[in-house]
Amino acid sequence: MTSPIDEPRPFKFTSPTSVAEAVALWHEKPGDAMYIAGGGDVIDIVKRHHARPSTLLDLKRIPALRGIEVDIAASQPSITIGALTTLQELAENENIRRYLPALATAASRVATPQIRNIGTIGGNLLQENRCPYFRGPWHCYRHGGMHCYAHHGINREHAIFEGDRCYVVTPSDIAPVVVAGNALIHVEGKDGPRTIDAEDLFMPASQNLMRMHVLDDGEVLTAVEFRVREPAAPRERDPKDLGIRGTISPIPVDKRFPSVFIKYAMRNSFDFALANVAVFLDREGHRVHRCRIALGGVAATPYRPREAERLVAGSILDDDLIQAAGRAATQGAEPLDLNAYKVSLVEKLVVEALQELNR
Repeated sequence: MTSPIDEPRPFKFTSPTSVAEAVALWHEKPGDAMYIAGGGDVIDIVKRHHARPSTLLDLKRIPALRGIEVDIAASQPSITIGALTTLQELAENENIRRYLPALATAASRVATPQIRNIGTIGGNLLQENRCPYFRGPWHCYRHGGMHCYAHHGINREHAIFEGDRCYVVTPSDIAPVVVAGNALIHVEGKDGPRTIDAEDLFMPASQNLMRMHVLDDGEVLTAVEFRVREPAAPRERDPKDLGIRGTISPIPVDKRFPSVFIKYAMRNSFDFALANVAVFLDREGHRVHRCRIALGGVAATPYRPREAERLVAGSILDDDLIQAAGRAATQGAEPLDLNAYKVSLVEKLVVEALQELNR
């Protein structure tokens, strides 16, 4: 592998005006073209020659990929966010701040104002990992090599859950929110549109070390949709589904389905999370019907501590339960030499998030 440099291979820059046109252009040279949205990650990848596309397909000229649509009055309230919606727009949107406060907070904590003004929700979700060994001149597993240099090297920022040869972590602050919020991910490729559950968007290291997401080659992420999806039996606790699904009660949606996001980083601006947490509840008063928790910065995908969810779901939140949920959230952690601190950090973040929702 070449050493990191700052001069990309020459490429052609094209601006399609529709998703269909973008997909068609990608398939004219399969594997030799890349999509670009905000560009914060793609440009870095191209400059470092981790990718050497002959064509960059700029998605910013596609109007259908922009905007926030809110339908709270429907029988199944929903908020649909175009993939090119910027992080700053998410952070400032009144409906997002009211109905999805975890998403607004997460967007506001990404990097710097300059980056939030160009970075998009789609790009944030699909960005490549930030492991310095992957980004540097090391031939690691994710580059087709035979070693994880982080495993026996500098691994302070690496995974404590579900490590499998590779110990990268998801760098996205938005990813835990879409997983905890049970969102739907809309994509479109050469076979037309399809929808993916947010939790299924991200690729576990045990399945494929070369990819961070499951999108097929040439597919475009078009929108993220948060929707209240009804179970077959309202109010009946289903141990297999501890999500925020439920019928709509007279309680306002923003009170019925509260959410919170907390991020811990070395610096409040610019830095990626050492760990973060998103929590979504379905509740009435202090009684919680369903709970979804997702952790970022601790595994290759947003990690759901299911034992903590089970403790909270169907219960009335109190301090003892919250402390127990925090401890349960770290079950199964296997820290490396330099990142054992993340175990207590995760416990603290989960406790803080539940305490905030219980005020």
